[in-house]
Amino acid sequence: MRITFSLLALLFFVPAQAQLFDLGLKGGINQDDLRTNYSHSALVGGHTGVFARVKPPILPGVQGEVLFTSLGSRVSVEDYRADLRTAAVQVPLFLLLSLGPVEVHAGGYYDRYLTKEFRIDQSIDLGNASLSVNDLADDGYGLLGGAGLRLGHFYAGARYLHGLQDLGASELLRGVRSRQVQVYIGFGLFKAPD
Repeated sequence: MRITFSLLALLFFVPAQAQLFDLGLKGGINQDDLRTNYSHSALVGGHTGVFARVKPPILPGVQGEVLFTSLGSRVSVEDYRADLRTAAVQVPLFLLLSLGPVEVHAGGYYDRYLTKEFRIDQSIDLGNASLSVNDLADDGYGLLGGAGLRLGHFYAGARYLHGLQDLGASELLRGVRSRQVQVYIGFGLFKAPD
């Protein structure tokens, strides 16, 4: 009798717990920009990756992601113009609060830069200050906030990522930080609870 009760409890408990968890794929476009006093303009990039989330029915949930993304901006310094681009692995981790199908997201992220490039073949030299691709940092981190919509297996949303670390050690990069707007869609393998 005790074994039968345990099996029945397990049959009802596991599907209920599976509803708390979702794993899926996501991707979208980025508008990459910098927070700087230099003349600059945003560039468009993209991201793709996987997400996992735990979302209890009432309490806020947690979502983590691993994304392959692009970052960058078009910068003008004196007579030099350069496209500053990087490909990165980005790891966002954030809380989510559901209001029906609408979600609010807040948390942080970490970037590990895989490539770093200027779309010019020279260093920028301004007297005692200079800037080359070697001056760029290897990683970064920041805060994120946004909103999304969840309809069964489908996710869509937008968020803003605000870098908290200078892009590099050069004096020209002091106070220059990344910022990014991401618009995305996703597909979850498990239906999250309504």
